[in-house]
Amino acid sequence: MEPSSPATPAEFEPSGGSVTFVGSGPGDLGLLTLSGSRAMRYADLIIVDPDADIEQVRALAPAHVETQQAGSDDEVSDILAAVARGRKVVRLHSGDYFTDADAGGVLPEVLAAAGIRANVVPGVNRWSAALSYGGVTATTAFAALDATRGVPDIGAWPTGETLLVRTTGVLAGRVAEEATRRFGADGTCLSLAAVGTTSQTSEVLTWGEVEGSDAAERYFVVGPGIEDSRRQRLDWFEGKPLFDWRVIVPRTKDDLSSLIEELAHYGASTEVVATMSIEPPRTEQAMEKAVRGLVDGRYLWLVFTSPHAVSAIAERLTEYGLDSRALSGISLAAVGRGTIEALARLGLVADLTPVVENTTGALANEFPAYDDLIDPLDRVLVPSADVSVEPLLVGLGRLGWEVEEVTAYRTVRAAPPPAEMRDDIKTGMFDAVVFTSATAVRNMIGIAGKPHAATVVAAIGPATAAACEMHGLRVDVVADAPTFESVAEGLARFADRRRADQTEAGIPVTKPSQRKRRKRRKPVSQTG
Repeated sequence: MEPSSPATPAEFEPSGGSVTFVGSGPGDLGLLTLSGSRAMRYADLIIVDPDADIEQVRALAPAHVETQQAGSDDEVSDILAAVARGRKVVRLHSGDYFTDADAGGVLPEVLAAAGIRANVVPGVNRWSAALSYGGVTATTAFAALDATRGVPDIGAWPTGETLLVRTTGVLAGRVAEEATRRFGADGTCLSLAAVGTTSQTSEVLTWGEVEGSDAAERYFVVGPGIEDSRRQRLDWFEGKPLFDWRVIVPRTKDDLSSLIEELAHYGASTEVVATMSIEPPRTEQAMEKAVRGLVDGRYLWLVFTSPHAVSAIAERLTEYGLDSRALSGISLAAVGRGTIEALARLGLVADLTPVVENTTGALANEFPAYDDLIDPLDRVLVPSADVSVEPLLVGLGRLGWEVEEVTAYRTVRAAPPPAEMRDDIKTGMFDAVVFTSATAVRNMIGIAGKPHAATVVAAIGPATAAACEMHGLRVDVVADAPTFESVAEGLARFADRRRADQTEAGIPVTKPSQRKRRKRRKPVSQTG
């Protein structure tokens, strides 16, 4: 008689479904492992913790993946039912399932029922994350206590030269009471809150100074080096030039993901305000004629100057029941990283991209001249916005090409952002604003108003800086080169110099948004 597995019930006959438990933090979804990222890429359904930033998860997941927050009465049954229907489920937890005491009982129940169709991808555990973000090197005798669900008596605490206690703000006072029994009220500890976020705070306290708070999670570290490592802690994380700076970036039509990443590298949290929206052309006849020409072999080259142009052509091909294979035999040229990535999503690779500078003018300088002995056609199609790309058209014309420009989309000023964001912009609640074009300057001021005088203004180049000054803004930073990397680095250097000046002057180090607000003066009554 062949053995059977009691952990594989009848409803789990082969279906193609699976469930993967992925540790995704803590504090930063960017700590996701390669295995976790791969699991998300092939998922049909991603379930996240109830308090997780679901929009951040959606930004990392493929467009087709369904994303929802946990919190149903019977999460185990929901997961198993999805697996039984052949769906690939990923359950994200902001930590590590096996080392977090509060990870819940979902994992063991699903593992027991799903059998071979279940998998676990370990995450960065909270203990090592707290030590790393706190800049503390653990001794060889390291002990950890999870006091998030309750605080045990001091006799049940583990012993170790380095002790790390995880708890919540509500229970912090109770932890301090028990710790006082062992270390005394004057014993010191390193208090960490909001670990791994740009709101992280670290402070060396005595146990007598510890108070309760509303923090969802809090750590206390006891052991050698917590005082000596203060400088190292500040240098690597909390000492980042833009740590906890709130930066706003007006977006026109460019992809700003790489700029956001650069600013995050220096410690900033970035909020994007759309100042331009993309709309179809006023009439469709020209685009329909252009797409028919592509299919019929009218053009030798197709030049894309933006991701929106790629999307516009792809959408028209789809309307005709075609896909990117309809462009086979046509040479493709592209300007900009976002354009190249948009082509890649369609399975296409540009035959020509500018090497020296990613601009339409540079593309014209590097474009091959028309040769009537080699080239079977002399026509080039340039789908673009309703704003002419004159340098490109003139440059290609001089090279002997017959260029046809077609309006693929229109750019219009976006609607104003929410009232709360407009108020924050005008009252100086943002520490800095980064302008990436003169258009971004005009559009943002038009829909949201001028940034407060205390807000640091960074411009990607001289033309953008001139637009800022024309609108009455003081420009603090002008990038050395017209790139996202350069403007982010310039802003970081400015913040470093600002902090050094404050330290040298003997005044508290503050962010631009941390200033004394003037109190409205009360009218003085006139008495006769």
